[in-house]
Amino acid sequence: MRVTSMMQNTQLLRNIRNNNSGIIDWQNKLATGQRIHRPGDDPVGIGYLMRYNSELNRTNEFLENAKTGLGYLKTMDELMQQSSDVLKRARVLVQQAANGTMPEDGRKQIALEIAQLKEQLIMIGNSTFAGRYLFNGQKTDQPPYSKTQPHLDQTDPGVIYLNVGPSVSVPVSLTGEQVFGAAGAADNVFQVFDDIITHLNNNQPDQLLNDLAKIDLCSDRINNNWAEIGARTNRFELVISRIEDQIVSLKELRSETGDVDMAEALIELVQKENVLQASLAIGARIMQVSLVDFLR
Repeated sequence: MRVTSMMQNTQLLRNIRNNNSGIIDWQNKLATGQRIHRPGDDPVGIGYLMRYNSELNRTNEFLENAKTGLGYLKTMDELMQQSSDVLKRARVLVQQAANGTMPEDGRKQIALEIAQLKEQLIMIGNSTFAGRYLFNGQKTDQPPYSKTQPHLDQTDPGVIYLNVGPSVSVPVSLTGEQVFGAAGAADNVFQVFDDIITHLNNNQPDQLLNDLAKIDLCSDRINNNWAEIGARTNRFELVISRIEDQIVSLKELRSETGDVDMAEALIELVQKENVLQASLAIGARIMQVSLVDFLR
């Protein structure tokens, strides 16, 4: 087959275009750090890459849920500490008032402080985290306790669960009645404080001994729930650690599949640039041939 000048020129231009395309491709890989930009770059790899990205997005959502749950529980842990401190202070005051040498005016002064401690407990019961009430079950948009008759307020029994893994839901909430006592019950902490205030104002020191026992019951209930919060906190910390390790593994797999080898990319780019320069040099020599050269 006779090779014409047109065939040489056409083949030369085609090769130069291919070289330019290869240079642009490797430049894109170096600029983005990604080996795969289109499904055609690696049909098998793009499938794995999409799967890793999807798994990473889902795992990051689980991590956010776990961190939210941990913040939720740490807030409740602080509130249990505050509640315990209030009850300890109330017990000290009631012990003082139960002493037979305490004058009637002194008991009335203690009643005023007990009333303030009760207000503090109501404020703790109506505490929020991220704008959501902590102790009203699933009705997080409504305060669980009123200021007038908190001992009669029934809190929502629903429990808030957070998804921290595929088919894994962990409870994070505690109802107000679990912590502060059932509505209308004799050992409801708000009812106990009301009884103490009544006995102090009526100068009934003999009744205050029974009130001390009720304070101890309330303290035990709060401590039991406090322990439950601590156990859940430990679990969430373990879950967060596991999820973070999983994210690192997924990122490594994604990097191995989709990230470009910088050293290889630089070598390939320099090689293609050299080939292009050689092609242009050869093309310049071919283009010098004209019809006049054939007429000589």
